[in-house]
Amino acid sequence: MIAITGSGEYLEPIRKFDKILLERLNDSPRVLTFSTAAGLESDVRRQYWENLAINHFKALKVNHINLDARNREDLNSKNVLETVSNSNFIYFSGGNPNHLYSSIKDSHFENELKELLNRNGIIAGCSAGAMIFGNKMIKGYGLNYIKNSIIIPHYGESYYSWINNTVKLLNRGKYKLICLEKNTYFSIDDKKIEIIGENSVHIIYKDSHQTFSNGEILNLNILDI
Repeated sequence: MIAITGSGEYLEPIRKFDKILLERLNDSPRVLTFSTAAGLESDVRRQYWENLAINHFKALKVNHINLDARNREDLNSKNVLETVSNSNFIYFSGGNPNHLYSSIKDSHFENELKELLNRNGIIAGCSAGAMIFGNKMIKGYGLNYIKNSIIIPHYGESYYSWINNTVKLLNRGKYKLICLEKNTYFSIDDKKIEIIGENSVHIIYKDSHQTFSNGEILNLNILDI
């Protein structure tokens, strides 16, 4: 399963929804968090994400490790690859989506991500950590784990409204726009899509604007073009 949200990672309002995701695992959670998207930022900023992640999953009372992997070389280190192979839940926090994408694409680390999905694990992401899973990003291409899509985080937040409007104008009809509000997951596996959270997810395509809320189950063909 892939579960992506627009904003709010590791904060108290989203905790109950992370608990729901963790309960979907077949085994006891073995959680890894990565602040790789912030790998070009300061040590202070990376420490901020690390502290949030540690406190968040401590509150959820699950086995958790935050890995300090700042770039492609770090992600492909023997220690990281072995740790990923023994995990079943990975979370990517926010930052620079293009840095995160280039750190993962066509790497040994990405092979481990695919293996995790094959063994029914969960990959979660927020903001930049969500954007990379679309077919395309606002700038550049994504990993295409969610077909025909551009992932737009921070949907409805005023600071990002100009980005949302620009992407709509440029890509209406080319891609499905999956617009994510805070504290709300768009979760997808090989059988269905489910919305989990306190706000909404919007799918925009051409003149169609569909809005979905907590508990709604969608057929995978909603992403067909």
